[in-house]
Amino acid sequence: MKKIISTALVAIMVLAVSATSGFAAEKAKAAAHANYWDGWTKVYSLDMFPECGVNVLGAGGDDILQETVDVYCGVKPGGYVAYINPKVMDIYKKKGKKYPDGKLGVLVFEKIGAVFTSEIKDGKPIFDVVAIADGKSIASKEKGHPLNPQVCSDCHHTAQDGVCKKHGFVCGDVNFRTK
Repeated sequence: MKKIISTALVAIMVLAVSATSGFAAEKAKAAAHANYWDGWTKVYSLDMFPECGVNVLGAGGDDILQETVDVYCGVKPGGYVAYINPKVMDIYKKKGKKYPDGKLGVLVFEKIGAVFTSEIKDGKPIFDVVAIADGKSIASKEKGHPLNPQVCSDCHHTAQDGVCKKHGFVCGDVNFRTK
């Protein structure tokens, strides 16, 4: 009887150790796939991205959202969540004119597995599109493609000179906050 109880206890201990190491391995795997924006401040979200040709002005949207829809609707990105680096949150909230070098903000598009990123390097804005899965660039090199970083830059410039100026503010636009 003692031998059966001892064997049962050993079996339970082996199972417990296996379960714990399985849990630890799963936790390590999740940590390995963590992205730098995990833990940043969520500033806004859009549950569903409108289809191309949809006029968001009639649905309560503004012309900034309309321009965004017109650029990105073709990739059918689904909804998104925007995050800002807590280190620049005060500048962001005050619509400050200058950001320091470093990572600023992201738009996370779960449906297409992509993140639009903004950062400042040597005083200049850098835009990219990275995969959620591994954080590696998946930006398009095709001129005019919605996932091409130059399209991001052009849109930020156009919006700033157009609809943002019309609204009288800097639009959260890093191009004009580095001068």
